[in-house]
Amino acid sequence: MGIAVNAITIFFGGILGSSFKKFAELKNLAVLGISIMIISLVGFFESIFNITQMKLESQNLMIIVFSLLIGSVIGDALNIEVHMNRLSDCENTSYNAFVDATLFFGVGGLQICGPVLLALNRDNSQLLIKSVVDFPFALVFGAAYGKITALSAFPVAAMQLAIAAVAFFAAAFLTDAIICQLCAIGYIILFFSGFNLICERKNKINNVNMLPGIFIILIINIIMKAMGVIG
Repeated sequence: MGIAVNAITIFFGGILGSSFKKFAELKNLAVLGISIMIISLVGFFESIFNITQMKLESQNLMIIVFSLLIGSVIGDALNIEVHMNRLSDCENTSYNAFVDATLFFGVGGLQICGPVLLALNRDNSQLLIKSVVDFPFALVFGAAYGKITALSAFPVAAMQLAIAAVAFFAAAFLTDAIICQLCAIGYIILFFSGFNLICERKNKINNVNMLPGIFIILIINIIMKAMGVIG
């Protein structure tokens, strides 16, 4: 259900935005950015911390921090964000808008963690959060670039289905602890998406370059399992 809701949100957001351009223009992106940051912080703390005797405790925080640091170094070295921006660098305005929207809605922590939770726990929560976050942006994309951006819903949904399928067949490896780690780093990436909306260009964080951190988490857990550190 979560994948369908997210696709419908993006599709109709783009359609509505293109149909009511004057009403869909979001002039104060700072408000949206702060809202995204708040949602991300709540999700992060829920994923990684436990409350024991009125104290926050986490056994996985260092894994998250280490994975984020190493993943960001790899992402910066590969210039992931730069290469993705180049994909939309063409003279065809419609194609450019379609690729821009697809990259925006299809790249991020919730895009990966949402389908994983859905496949393993039948948990739609992160995909529904992604839908709430995506809708105003879909309106803005539709208002700015037209109805073509609504079609980005289909490749975004296809990617989510593929991720869910992989997660389903790898269910024996993806324990609750690993899922929480993946969700936590997904929320961190989403947090900086909101952060970038309230900052000047020179202060923006290349949060797309943090995406390799998701795979670093998986590699760390594979190594720890092979060493018998985790069951």
